[in-house]
Amino acid sequence: MKKEQSQELKEKGYTILRNQIDEKWLNLLTKEVGRAFIEHRNVQLANGNDINTDGVALHVLLSSPLFIEFLQTLLDNGFIQSLQDNFFHSKCIVNSLSALNNLPNQPNFSAIVHRDLRFYSGDFPIMLNCLLMVDDFTVENGGTYLLTGSHLEERKPTDEEFFSSAIQATGKRGDIVIFNANVWHSSAPNTTQEDRRAIPFTVSKSFMKQLLDYPRAIGYDRMDTFTPEMQQLLGYYSRVPASLEEWYQPEDKRYYKKDQD
Repeated sequence: MKKEQSQELKEKGYTILRNQIDEKWLNLLTKEVGRAFIEHRNVQLANGNDINTDGVALHVLLSSPLFIEFLQTLLDNGFIQSLQDNFFHSKCIVNSLSALNNLPNQPNFSAIVHRDLRFYSGDFPIMLNCLLMVDDFTVENGGTYLLTGSHLEERKPTDEEFFSSAIQATGKRGDIVIFNANVWHSSAPNTTQEDRRAIPFTVSKSFMKQLLDYPRAIGYDRMDTFTPEMQQLLGYYSRVPASLEEWYQPEDKRYYKKDQD
């Protein structure tokens, strides 16, 4: 993230990093996202979940090793480090990683004006939303609405206020939109006949509870198969002890590492 992009994130609440993911990776991700949508829809229907449209794969991180490999590329290319340096000023962890398809004329829950935090954190740098464009984002296919500057005040805008002032994030596949989790946003209608897929992921301060317990879901026994940097990013260094035996451990074996924040 360049200095001007960091400043834009601070002032406007969002910025767009262009050409972040190459075509080879995008093709791999597109294939795996398609498989994940089918897998997750089957689970949703089997469980009687209230998601009523296709194209929703929450916590896709668990659906294929490819998504962990994708996170490794974000570590390797300095993307995660730039977020830590320019926003968090500390380590950060993955809070969620999912996939969404803004289907033609089939709005899902993301069409509601919302924040991805359940509280207003003010100027405390607690969480960032990142949105990888798997397809081009255009006005016609529903580039995400963002209300510029709305991270600076707690009040929720009315729908009229929001839609009269919000901008639409547009760009090419491979671009990544980054916005403060306090920014009010929503998906926009897809008036084309084509898919508009994205991989939304959030990163947060290490002490913030993940939306899904990724270390437990991936497996504690797999921890040593990851680099220390990946262990930290996935949340293995931010676990909560569940017994006195787990609490009273020497420093190098403790569940929560002291250098997280």
